[in-house]
Amino acid sequence: MKRAGAIVGLASGLAFALATHVEAAEIKVISTGGARAVMTSLVPEFERKSGQKVGIDFGTPGNMRDRLLQGEAADVAVAIAAVLPDLEKAGKITPGTRMEFAASYVGVVVRAGAPKLDVSTPEGVKQAVLMAKTVVLSDPKAGTQLGATFMGVADRLGFGADLRSRTKLILGPGTDVAEAVARGEADLGVTLISEILPVTGAALAGELPPNIMPPTVIHAFLVSGAKDPETAKAFLDFLRSPDARRLIGAKGMKPAAQ
Repeated sequence: MKRAGAIVGLASGLAFALATHVEAAEIKVISTGGARAVMTSLVPEFERKSGQKVGIDFGTPGNMRDRLLQGEAADVAVAIAAVLPDLEKAGKITPGTRMEFAASYVGVVVRAGAPKLDVSTPEGVKQAVLMAKTVVLSDPKAGTQLGATFMGVADRLGFGADLRSRTKLILGPGTDVAEAVARGEADLGVTLISEILPVTGAALAGELPPNIMPPTVIHAFLVSGAKDPETAKAFLDFLRSPDARRLIGAKGMKPAAQ
């Protein structure tokens, strides 16, 4: 009887250990920082609905691309279109799983309480820059090209020299740009709206139209070699769900067309 009791106790202990292991397991998501605001809302909602766990790490587009190329393990990646060719060439994207699920438009950030700006036309954007003493942009060395793209737009529209004479580069993502404006280090900045809205002390002064600064389309895909492809695929499905589309819109992004 003692032997039987010991066996039962051992079996119960193993069952508890296995259950604990299952509960502790989670899928890993690597995401571009431009999607931080929306992903930090989507992940808890998915966990609540599915009962699964999700761990998420953020980086600039270049940083997350390099991490995947260097072999960092992940189940799902959230990325911008510019880094996808390198990842596809290296076989990091599971065929048939890549999808668009959101787009982030570009905005002008000012300190909270500052007046709104009319940046709906090229002339309006130029005047906003000329009125500023300092304009903060992301440094391309941080692995994001939005600041460099805006400089190229300014060159095309004829105020590139004016912009460069006022530019302060930030070695970080768009949230760092917004935080620099909130701290008073610059009069305005240009970055993704989704990176402006979460920052305390910063405000969206205006959205740049797509013909001036095209939106950044956000893609998601199953990473090749994912440890939990079933849960990862469920997470990808959730990103296109009505609940996800509602959260995406609430965070300053636009859900992909269906």
